[in-house]
Amino acid sequence: MARIRLMDQKEDFEKLGVDPNKIETWEEGRRDTDDPEHNEVWYFDAIFDQGGKYMVGFRPKSPRDLKKKGFSPNLNIMITTPDGETRQDFLNYPIEESHIGTEKADLKFGPHTMTGDFKSYDIHVEPVNGVGCDLHYEALVEPFRQSGSAVIALGDNDEYYYTDLNVPKSKVTGTLIYDGQEHQVSGLGYHDHQWMNINPMKAWHHWLWGHLYTDKYTVMIYDFVGQKEYDYQRVPFFGVQDNETGKVIYMTDGNVKLDSEVQTNSTGKAFPKVSHYTFQNKDDSKKVEFTVKWDQEIETRDMYHNAKIAQKLVFKAMKIEPVYMRYFAHGTLKITDGDEVDETSGEMIYEYNYMGKPDPLADV
Repeated sequence: MARIRLMDQKEDFEKLGVDPNKIETWEEGRRDTDDPEHNEVWYFDAIFDQGGKYMVGFRPKSPRDLKKKGFSPNLNIMITTPDGETRQDFLNYPIEESHIGTEKADLKFGPHTMTGDFKSYDIHVEPVNGVGCDLHYEALVEPFRQSGSAVIALGDNDEYYYTDLNVPKSKVTGTLIYDGQEHQVSGLGYHDHQWMNINPMKAWHHWLWGHLYTDKYTVMIYDFVGQKEYDYQRVPFFGVQDNETGKVIYMTDGNVKLDSEVQTNSTGKAFPKVSHYTFQNKDDSKKVEFTVKWDQEIETRDMYHNAKIAQKLVFKAMKIEPVYMRYFAHGTLKITDGDEVDETSGEMIYEYNYMGKPDPLADV
């Protein structure tokens, strides 16, 4: 079986050119190339006090061009109104009308812009088709970089990589534009920056990704499980940050146990109704338990069964059956350290991207 590992050794940091103890502004700039199969994304979302939510993603390369060399900048924006309706747009621009900075987050795709430096971000999406935003993010916690690099290496010779560098919690203020009106909003938001040189459907059997905000802590989880050729190896990103200081008070070393209660949904796949994680780092007395129980399915994308014949043949050749779910859920964090027990909870939205075929060995 091919291997998966976190790049967390001294020689890894030297190769990547990062300081494991300090996150620098340039790390938010462009990190990847325009080579085939390479891509990158700067992603933002928020849940607003006025009701509703939104997301926006900026990518240097369109999904349809992944097999080609060259940039094809694009962005998508999706707004969920307070009454649950969706407004969205997907926009493409030539590289000649775009800019992708390398010293910080600094993007311009046509009339749309995003700038930032881990402390604050400004996003402008021009409502060219009636959907847009002007939003300002102020970070409430420090950026989170799993194991000092945020890079997962895949393959016998580390030939592939997959990443997630994020700011899990920010104060968000500004304006959403839809239905011919500007809507003033405020709330809490999340941002991550990812880059990779492998199609996620080739790399991962499934993942659970989400973030929980409680009165005391901010929790970030990105639970990757490799495809069968990687022996279904689990590589969890998991961190707990103190809301008062913004600092990371716990980060997993990868030692985790998962207990799930699953139920089959309309796609024919059995997804977890409850996911209970127990993290116990080596040589650490703390036991951290994180439980997610979903209350509502808010998005279902059955990419396999809804695919056209040609695409379904591609999925069959890859031996995958991709289905994507997004949930509104209740999350609970419990930290046990000797006789001291600290428990807190809150509401969250998380996604479950289930790309592989069902297999009891995959530990869904």
